[in-house]
Amino acid sequence: MHIAMFVDYHPATLGGVQTAVDALRRGLERGGHRVTLFVAPSPGLTSDDPNVVQLQPLSGLAMNGFAVVAPTGRNDALIDSVFAARGPVDVVHTHTTYGVSIAGMKAARRHRIPLVHTAQSRDDAFIERNSPAPYPAALALRALHGRFVPHDHHMPRRAESRAARHAWWTIVAQGQAADQVIAPTRHFADLLVGHGLTRSVRVISNGVDDALLDGVSVPEPATDGPLRLVWCGRLSAEKRLLESIEAVRHTDNCTLDIYGEGDLHGPATSLIAEYRLADRIRLHGRATQVECLEAMAAADALLFTSHGFDTQGMVLLEALAVGLPIVYCDPALDETVPEGGGIRSADPSREALTETLVQLAADRSMLADMRKIVGERTDSVRQSRQIESVLEIYRRAGETPADQPLPRTLAEVPTAPGELPVLGHSLRALTDAPGFVTSLSALGPIVRIRFGNKTGYLLTTPELVREVALSTAEFDREDLREAIEDVAGGSVNVLRGEEHKLRRRMISPALRQTRLAEYAHAAADIANTWAAGLPAGERVNLMDEAHGLVLDTVSATLFTADFGATARREIRDNVPWLLSQVIMRTALPPQLRRLRVIANYRWRTKARHLRTAVGAIITEYRRRDEDFNDVVSALIRHTDSETGATLSDDHIIDEAILMLAGGVGSMASLAGWLWHEVMRHPDVADRLYAELDTVIGSAPVTPEHLSDLPYLKQVVAETIRFWGPWISAANATEDIHLGTLTIPAGSPIMFSPYMVQHDPRYFPNPESFDPSRWDPDRSDDAAKTASLSFGVGRRRCLGDHFAMLEIAMATAALLTRWRPAPTPKSRVRASNRDFVLSPSALPVVLHPRMLAGSLRD
Repeated sequence: MHIAMFVDYHPATLGGVQTAVDALRRGLERGGHRVTLFVAPSPGLTSDDPNVVQLQPLSGLAMNGFAVVAPTGRNDALIDSVFAARGPVDVVHTHTTYGVSIAGMKAARRHRIPLVHTAQSRDDAFIERNSPAPYPAALALRALHGRFVPHDHHMPRRAESRAARHAWWTIVAQGQAADQVIAPTRHFADLLVGHGLTRSVRVISNGVDDALLDGVSVPEPATDGPLRLVWCGRLSAEKRLLESIEAVRHTDNCTLDIYGEGDLHGPATSLIAEYRLADRIRLHGRATQVECLEAMAAADALLFTSHGFDTQGMVLLEALAVGLPIVYCDPALDETVPEGGGIRSADPSREALTETLVQLAADRSMLADMRKIVGERTDSVRQSRQIESVLEIYRRAGETPADQPLPRTLAEVPTAPGELPVLGHSLRALTDAPGFVTSLSALGPIVRIRFGNKTGYLLTTPELVREVALSTAEFDREDLREAIEDVAGGSVNVLRGEEHKLRRRMISPALRQTRLAEYAHAAADIANTWAAGLPAGERVNLMDEAHGLVLDTVSATLFTADFGATARREIRDNVPWLLSQVIMRTALPPQLRRLRVIANYRWRTKARHLRTAVGAIITEYRRRDEDFNDVVSALIRHTDSETGATLSDDHIIDEAILMLAGGVGSMASLAGWLWHEVMRHPDVADRLYAELDTVIGSAPVTPEHLSDLPYLKQVVAETIRFWGPWISAANATEDIHLGTLTIPAGSPIMFSPYMVQHDPRYFPNPESFDPSRWDPDRSDDAAKTASLSFGVGRRRCLGDHFAMLEIAMATAALLTRWRPAPTPKSRVRASNRDFVLSPSALPVVLHPRMLAGSLRD
């Protein structure tokens, strides 16, 4: 392929974008592709590289030391002449939001060439921290940018300054103009979507040039002497160099080597001189990338003090590439720094940084542990590991038709076919949920659906789903609340606004990692006992078993105390039937729902029995005033730190029943589907059995085993993709703006994880059950962006981690002991008794597994 790249910096200048682009260019060229690089010139720097083309700058105008290029007719003519002389260009790839990249965008449209844009930089943070007048600067930039790039997208309201908001207009508009968008990290991709980007966003990490790494030797780390820190980057305010110097100044037995140039060179020199730090802190000035890599290889840790600015940080990748531990302060960078491979300060303050450095200088053993973890990631940041993903984006930009445009008015929104009088689309959705929802994406990005006299709007792309979910718009679930009012009508999933935020805060402590660890051991014991009690050689319905197991696990997690037995019996007797009615009650119009007299009476009766039993348990918990290390104990004993509020008995009943209803049906269905898919795919089964035998053998399953079962985790992830919820809905309490389209307040806003996760635009061969698509060496963040099974934003399921853990442990307990085989002529059908499609039945015969030549007992 021939790729024309456009970037607003000369490749010989210092900066993460330049380094990332150069590494990508070298990687593509080593793969046999041609790259022509269009750049801004830099005073005093020339290039004899025939593949680098310098555009004409605006005379006498510079920004932060970089020449400013405008997308003028003169530059258009220069680009056209290069395109003509160098032969057909297959893809235009832009990397910035200024004049050079705008010129590249114009050239792509002028020559009808696919356009890919990588969003690399937080221009909002750069302007706010470097401009003496951020608001006028951002406003002027937006006005100039808007002359060449359409700014007709909708920008959701967010809590940020006016300057930042104007800067985001340019960042997002540049992406909107492209056919495909790349972001280096998931958190930055979410920010783009949250600021109105509706184009498909693929997360592909930047990389470090393989050839440079192959020439760097990493010496054995020193085990004594002072803590040797290295700092690399542009010496400008957003990188927070002076804070780094202050932190090292207050840390004994610590040195700092600084590589880079920029506006803060003078202030840094003065600070070092003022406090007589020249023997401990050294400014080395401008350095090549090789020199920085060698300095990192010889250091103890990288000091990276940027906060709220870096989207990924090329310096972080370089540190990982040479196995260097990292000291940092921005939580967003947790995505790049491997867990345990660095240490993050409590906050970005100088005091917190100093505290972290003092801790590290005092305990050098921490560095050895970090180096071991980082060492396992060195190859993952090589540019060669990212090239195929980038090429796939290039191919997709050239082969995939342009996304269908957003409707401009409600009249342009297509209506789903199959509507019936009075019922609307209810009957079709209830009888063929997967077929119904997967037919809708072809109609456009937004589709109108009617349930009775209610008109809703289904979003068919993950970008739109994220834009709405990550906006500040408020939603309620009045239809669901009305449908489940007798059972759990005051639970967090039907609350809204401040009440929803408060309740979510108050129940989240019950699902923290420390609590989950305790629940996990209880869940493992239940799963082992259950698996051991299954009958050999007899016909068993694994769906009945899954429901019983998950009911026992979730209810035991709620109430571990002995006096919870009565409530657990009521749960077993009532929850399955109540769950089977929720979809029907929600989908049917109220006037038809009221005609179901017998079902309604049974619903109210079972709901009353269940709430009475759970209420009696809560009364006893309060009387005993003990912490039983379960969910109810956590809910009873928690006091909100912001408001001082506590949960009433009715609140706790609502939340306990919600956890049962929300967890039991979905987890049992997903466990059932996982076992079904393993039986359907012998290659998956053989690989999974082999992993279980190697890691667990004949021992009982424990939570500690899960970290050593990567393929099992992939099977769980693929099951959640393949059998995700078929519908999720909430009512907009205010107008929703998407481009020029306004969806009126009160409208149901829906999306279908099942539909998105079966769309070939986001998952190649989506109807193939392929756990290896989640292999770390193969999976990409585009798939994670389109994974919506647990929701997005403020209404993301709080119990997602526990659900995945429970499914994995139940599977491990079952398959280490048994090999289930479907009974002859059995056929598994998908039933939408819940928001997650459920196997109608899984009739199997269980055969004891053979391990190490002996029968499993």
